[in-house]
Amino acid sequence: MAFTKRSDGVYVRDLAAFKRVFPYVMKTRTESVVYFDQKIDVSETLSYLESVNEGRPKEERVTFFHLVLAAAARILRMRPELNRFVVGRRIYAHKEISATFIVKKALTEEAPEAEARLVFSGDESPRDVSSRIHAGVRNARSGSRGSDDKLIDFVAALPRPLIRLVAWTIQALDFHNVLPRFMMGAIPLYTSVYITNVGSIGIEPPFHHLYEFGSASLFMAIGRIHKEAFVAEDDTIVARPCVRLTFTLDERISEGFYYARSLILFQRLIEHPSLLDCGEIDIEDVIAQG
Repeated sequence: MAFTKRSDGVYVRDLAAFKRVFPYVMKTRTESVVYFDQKIDVSETLSYLESVNEGRPKEERVTFFHLVLAAAARILRMRPELNRFVVGRRIYAHKEISATFIVKKALTEEAPEAEARLVFSGDESPRDVSSRIHAGVRNARSGSRGSDDKLIDFVAALPRPLIRLVAWTIQALDFHNVLPRFMMGAIPLYTSVYITNVGSIGIEPPFHHLYEFGSASLFMAIGRIHKEAFVAEDDTIVARPCVRLTFTLDERISEGFYYARSLILFQRLIEHPSLLDCGEIDIEDVIAQG
């Protein structure tokens, strides 16, 4: 079947019948969306970051965002059903693990934004991710314009009817798996997961929508780190640093039990970040930390 081939994904053939039917019943990501809210105790996480950053210059520090990104890439490798997407009523597996996030060129309301998309193996440590992101952010803030900026500038300058035509054409070509690879590369929404770090501006995470453009089936928002009351094992009330994360998921690519276990594994990796320094860990290693 020639039209099942895509440059960015592999057609998943061995699906249960009801999963193959799902994209016909729920045709868009908007109507297939599931929201999940997770609160994580980051006491050990902050201690880990303090240890990792000892002696590091400020511009090379490993941040909580870098750690979350390393955990997300690891989970996408360990739980491959999460790295799927729906296009043309078919379910595909991404050929690579990628993440897209927004970079403000300066921390002001007027400063322009740039989207950065990075590809990972899924074995990276937080230190590895930090090095790559620092380099990517420096490039995004340097003023150089990427292919996505140039494409948007070109389309935005067109008359409104032509903008509608361009948008319709891109979606039609994508639906039939004939959208050129260079155009996918110029649109950062062709990615495994889209992440926003609103904690960096001191607010709690929203429940974000999924985009109908592109191939992102997962959206994650990271909130601010703050203290909350927890009940300790001896039933005393203690204040511990925690963070809220929200997830927006496309229900069609997997099922609830798989999602639930994946999010538990993700939480374990955040709570015990030294696991991410090991290139070879399996699910049982992570579960054992519970």
